[in-house]
Amino acid sequence: MVFKKLIMAKSGSKKTGKSNVDSKVVPKAGFQSKFPLSPAVKWMIAGSLAVLAILLYAPSAGYDFVYDDDAVIKDNAYVKQGFEGLDEIWKTSYFKGFNENINARAYRPIPLSTLAIEYEFFGLNPKVHHTTNIILYGLTAFFLFLLMSRMLRSSHWILPLMTTFFFVVHPIHIEVVANIKSRDELLAFLNFVIAAWLLLKSVDSDKWQWLAAAFIFYSIALFSKESALTTLAVLPLMLWFFRDLPFRKIALRSAPFLVAAAFYLIVRSAIVGGINEGVTLTHLDNSLLAAENFSQRVASNLYVLGLYFFKNIFPNPLLSDYSYSTIPLTNWADYRTWLSVFLYAGLIFVALRGLAAKWLPAFAIWHFFATVSIFSSVIVLNVSAYNDRFNYNPSLGVCLLIAWLLYRLIKAEARTTGDFLKKNILLLSIAGLIGLAGVVAIYAQMPMWKDRYALFAHDVRLAPNNARMLKNHGGSLARQAMTEKDPEKRKKYTAEATEYLERALKIYFRMGTGHTHLGNMYALQENWEAAEKAYRNALSIDSKSFEATTNLANVCYRTGRFEEAIQLMERLDKRRFSQNDYYLLYLAYAKKGDTEKANYYKPLAGK
Repeated sequence: MVFKKLIMAKSGSKKTGKSNVDSKVVPKAGFQSKFPLSPAVKWMIAGSLAVLAILLYAPSAGYDFVYDDDAVIKDNAYVKQGFEGLDEIWKTSYFKGFNENINARAYRPIPLSTLAIEYEFFGLNPKVHHTTNIILYGLTAFFLFLLMSRMLRSSHWILPLMTTFFFVVHPIHIEVVANIKSRDELLAFLNFVIAAWLLLKSVDSDKWQWLAAAFIFYSIALFSKESALTTLAVLPLMLWFFRDLPFRKIALRSAPFLVAAAFYLIVRSAIVGGINEGVTLTHLDNSLLAAENFSQRVASNLYVLGLYFFKNIFPNPLLSDYSYSTIPLTNWADYRTWLSVFLYAGLIFVALRGLAAKWLPAFAIWHFFATVSIFSSVIVLNVSAYNDRFNYNPSLGVCLLIAWLLYRLIKAEARTTGDFLKKNILLLSIAGLIGLAGVVAIYAQMPMWKDRYALFAHDVRLAPNNARMLKNHGGSLARQAMTEKDPEKRKKYTAEATEYLERALKIYFRMGTGHTHLGNMYALQENWEAAEKAYRNALSIDSKSFEATTNLANVCYRTGRFEEAIQLMERLDKRRFSQNDYYLLYLAYAKKGDTEKANYYKPLAGK
């Protein structure tokens, strides 16, 4: 009934020629239609939300490097060159500095540049990088409130406040803030928000300098992460829903962002090629590829789409990875598939009907649709079926939708802020309980990101069939076993690591690093035959694996095959050699009786 009334309001707006946004957002007559707060108060509220965001995630400042942090900073050669690495960062793909053999079509130079600059001044210091992430999240809260308050200027201040508040305390953002690697998500969203705010300032003031500034910030968003491209649909929709502009002016104001996107795509294409060009995805990465037929693939994809929305409403459990086989494959007999079908049918209906009526919930749904599209595997197959961090931008649409639903409870007869607070206890209580639930969830789940051991142990407990997490947890235990001095503890770590690694490889065999870790555990037990088999399995998957090759050479040496050990070591790039690697060559040549070669490598081994 409410929906019917709001849609019917469109006819009245045609008679007056005025924007019908007020009739869609403000539920009752006599209510304050203009934003009642002074600029100073708005900035104070924005600052308070920023402080809240920073305090929420302050504990993560002391966390260590985890998971993909190795790829973007800890083991990234370009980032660890500081200023000198900036040139290569801007000329190469995202993971090139970590492993030149990774064929990923990602171009995100700005996040890597910020990490390189931090490295230049502070070295390899996780506290600095985590602190920067926390500050960026605080800035996001600040500018998001300014954007919402300007975009929803026809509404009472409680609507933009609730929207921003819900976004700040949403647990789905834990990975984005607490994981250094997600600097790309933070920068892309923050700069999109600033660009959207400046676009509205340009429209409201009719000053083109604001549009020029918006162009700059939007370009920063694009060069932070490719997913910012989806907001090309959000910006004109924002003008359509919340400003009474003709199509021509909307197109004119949106044109600079199309230019920025075109420029980014040209640069990206020149450096890394087309979308997923040359990239081979497996069902380990995207479990949808494990579908037995097209029908199962479509049903499973619909289920995953439902998961994207559902996780925004009930963000539990949260994992760092949803690789095969965490997300189940479904079929048309599975009720979860049909729940997703009915959910999206309803969302699409509201989005289409509300588009012409300029209904606020429709805009919230369009924002979700647009920003989740690039991750959905519907248009382009994504590198992963689902990840919590992919919901960072889409969650804004859901937060706006939830805030609007609560906004229906507002007591419209309130005329002052004090009167409003007194008469809207129910509204404020529900909003407060939602916020409290978010805060509790953040503090309950954020500690899993404190280090790789806590993270992987958490994930294998909640996702016992996740091959990659089993491999990662087994690998972490293997590292502990390799460095542990106490024999009993070493034996315990070795047994646990072996168990997890064998489980992982049973689910998905083609994980080279999993075989390497398993070989290391067999080597610790001096089971040379099993260790050799594991290392050869690793090399059958990745023939260029440095660690698998050196470890296999060590097995060959220990089993008296000195010539084979030498051949394996000599084919490697010696720029990556440690003193231990040179020592193995020295020993092998000495055992073979080649004194000249042995004497050459002996000083390189520090002997």
